Amino acid sequence: MRCKPFESAASELVSESEHPLEQLRLLEDKAADLAKEGDLDAVIECRMKQLSLHKVLVYLYEFPLKDLVSAQILLAEAYAGGGYFKQAHDHLAKAKEACSGGIHEDGHSQHLQVDFLIAQGAIQIAEEKWGPAERMLTEAARAAREVFGEHTSRSARVHTLLGQIAQRHERFDVAAEKFMAAWEINEMLHGSKAEDTIRLKVQIAEMLYSGGRSEQALFEQNKSVQTLRQIGTCPGLLVESLSQLARWLENQGRENDKEALACLQEAETIVEESFGKEDPRIVEIKRDIALLYLKMSNQEVALQYLQHVEYLER
Repeated sequence: MRCKPFESAASELVSESEHPLEQLRLLEDKAADLAKEGDLDAVIECRMKQLSLHKVLVYLYEFPLKDLVSAQILLAEAYAGGGYFKQAHDHLAKAKEACSGGIHEDGHSQHLQVDFLIAQGAIQIAEEKWGPAERMLTEAARAAREVFGEHTSRSARVHTLLGQIAQRHERFDVAAEKFMAAWEINEMLHGSKAEDTIRLKVQIAEMLYSGGRSEQALFEQNKSVQTLRQIGTCPGLLVESLSQLARWLENQGRENDKEALACLQEAETIVEESFGKEDPRIVEIKRDIALLYLKMSNQEVALQYLQHVEYLER
């Protein structure tokens, strides 16, 4: 009798019958999607599997060691994102040890030193060590410019992380400036309609609004919403952007209630069509719609929405 082929838990992430290089590509895409969904433990699983594959490629097929070190850095960051700080520091230390002991080409070593600085800063942000993180990332920004140039994905990421620190300390003008710098690089590298580019635009609008520049924030948010409608491939981000826009419009005064309601109803339709009628986001959207109808003195429709909310929350 033939034995059943061995399948590891990681086989649920990608088919282990694929070539290791194809598995790595698929895992990278899956990790990005899982990160957007907030499933950080699953991101860790993806990074662990990637590290295992890189070990096979390096030790059995003599692939470059730098890719293995990069995979270990990504795993360290994934652990930090999930709140596993000891594991994050352990893996970052192992990556540094492998780099110092096995990578002798100056170019590769310089590249990895930039990645170490960025990873350390990201881990410190996760640990809420804001001061050390800002200093580390400021050094990373300088190193990234010297090693890679100004307009690279690494520089964009450093600007984004520095923006998050400024946002945390309510330095909204600085945060907007950092997000704008990241947006400019992303637009150059990936185009104005890439999801990450638009997401940065949404973050810029949020900083403008938080900094008291509401009219400019509404203008920028409206532009992002229009772009997301046109491309039609980022329903989750469109729902977030419409919901935020609705809140800002409502805060501007009663004369904007109808426009705010239209935004929420559009978000409601997108969630139901793209994610299902019992998606968790629908509860908050329907509740906001109900409250707007109450403000507009339409108690009958408001009651219908509130009854639906009560049903979904059971």
